[in-house]
Amino acid sequence: MFYGWVVVGALIVTTALSIALAGPVMSFFIPVMHAELAIPMVYFGLAMSARQIGFALMSPVFGVCIDRYGARPLLMAVAVLSGLVVYSLSFVTTGWHLVALIGMLGLIGLQGGGGDLYATAVLGKWFLANRGKAMSMAFLGMPLGILLFVPLAEYWISSLGWQTTWQILGAGGGALFLLAALLVKRAPDPLDSSAAADSGEPTAADFSGSHQWTRAQALRSPTFWRLAVAGGILMFTISSVVFFRVPHFLDRGMDPSMAAYALVAEAVVSAVVALPMGYLISRFKIHHLTAVAYSFAAIMLLVTIYADDNFDMFLATCIFGVGAASNIILQNTIWPAYFGARHIGAIRGVSMPITLGFAVLGAPVAGWVNDSTGSFVPIWWATAAAIVVAMGMILITPKPEFESGKAGAG
Repeated sequence: MFYGWVVVGALIVTTALSIALAGPVMSFFIPVMHAELAIPMVYFGLAMSARQIGFALMSPVFGVCIDRYGARPLLMAVAVLSGLVVYSLSFVTTGWHLVALIGMLGLIGLQGGGGDLYATAVLGKWFLANRGKAMSMAFLGMPLGILLFVPLAEYWISSLGWQTTWQILGAGGGALFLLAALLVKRAPDPLDSSAAADSGEPTAADFSGSHQWTRAQALRSPTFWRLAVAGGILMFTISSVVFFRVPHFLDRGMDPSMAAYALVAEAVVSAVVALPMGYLISRFKIHHLTAVAYSFAAIMLLVTIYADDNFDMFLATCIFGVGAASNIILQNTIWPAYFGARHIGAIRGVSMPITLGFAVLGAPVAGWVNDSTGSFVPIWWATAAAIVVAMGMILITPKPEFESGKAGAG
C-alpha cells in the first residue's frame, strides 16, 4: 500500500483533534466564560487574533522545517504543547489570560481549522495525480471533529462545567494527537525518480512540464500576491463569524443544544461535499472552482444575518459547511498546483503571514462592533462585500507560467 494514504489517515485524526483543541468547539465556551468571568467579547476576538498572529510569525519557520525535516517532529511538539495549553485554559480568570494562552496555540502552529500549512505541504509532497483526492479525504477530519467534539463539549460544559471540559480536552486531545503525529512520515522528494516510482505516484518525468517554483520566485509573481490577499479576505470573513455565530444565534433566541446540532449538520454537509471535490478539481479549472467556493461565504453571511429561527440557523450552518469544505480543500490544492510541490512548505509558510494579516482583524473587530452596537450584523455586511471583491481577484488569477527573466532564478 502507498504510505501516503496512511499519512492522509493520520492528518484526518490530527485535524479532528484540532477542532477540539482550538477550533469551533471554543465558541461554546464563550457564553459561559463571558457570563461567569465578565470577560468582554472583544477579548475573545483578541484571543483568536493572537493565535493567528502567533501562527503568522512562525509559519515561515514551520514551512522551511517541513521542507527540510518533514512534519512529524513539528506535529509531535504541537501535540504535547497544545495539550498543556488547552488544559491551562481551565485556570483563566481574566481576558488577558485568555489572550495569552490562545496566542500560544498559534505560536506552536495549531490552526484549529484543519492545519492548512501541514495539509498543503505534507500532502502536496506525497501526491501528484491524486492530490485533489488526498486533500478532500484529509479535510474529512474537520467534519469528523465537529461531529465528535461539538456535542461532547456542549454536554460536558453544561454538566461538568467549562473548567473540567478544558481539562478533558487538553489531556485527552493532546495524547491522541501525539499518537497520530507518529504516523506522519516524511515524503520522498517529488523529483527523485526512484522514490516516486516506489511510491506508486508519477515519476520525475511527469514534472517535466511543471516548474518547481522556489520561494523567491513565487514572491516575485503577481499570482502569489493575488492568492494571498484573496485568501486573507476569506480568512477575515471566517474569523469574524466562526466564533461569534453561536452567541449571535443564542441572542436571537435559539437553544444552545439546537446550535450544537446545527454545527453537527454543518459537519455532515461538509463531509458530503468534501469527497466529490477531488473529482471536480480534476475536471475544472481550479481558480473557477475557488471563485464559486468563495460565493458560499457571502451567501452564508446573508443567511446568518437574517436568521430568526432554527431552520434559518441550520440553513446558515449548512451553507457554511459547503463553503468550508470547498474552500479549505481548494486552498490546500491551488498552491502546489500553481507553484509545484518541492518548495511548497516554504512558499505556503511565507504566504501565511500575509493571509493571516487580514484574518487577525476579523474576530476583534467583530467583537468590538458587537460591544459598541450590540450586534455583529454591521461587520458581516462589510465582509460580504469584501468577499465579492475576493471572488473577482480569483477569477483573474489562472495558473502562472514561469518566465526566468521575470520570476528570477531564485
